[in-house]
Amino acid sequence: MNQWTTMLRPGLPVAFDGEQFTVAEIEGRRVLLRQSAVAGTPKLRQVDISVLLAHPTTTILGEGGRCDP
Repeated sequence: MNQWTTMLRPGLPVAFDGEQFTVAEIEGRRVLLRQSAVAGTPKLRQVDISVLLAHPTTTILGEGGRCDP
């Protein structure tokens, strides 16, 4: 089994629950996500770190919205 690690940090692009976000802020167990690539005011979403990391749709994205290995 291969395992990859990525530092959860502000600026990290992620896909979550069918949308693309950038990690805007981390405080305690909460992560503030800012919706990416939208016209107008981006939507903000706050989730628990465990929910984000355990959610089946969560993917760490690289530049251009690609999944990083």
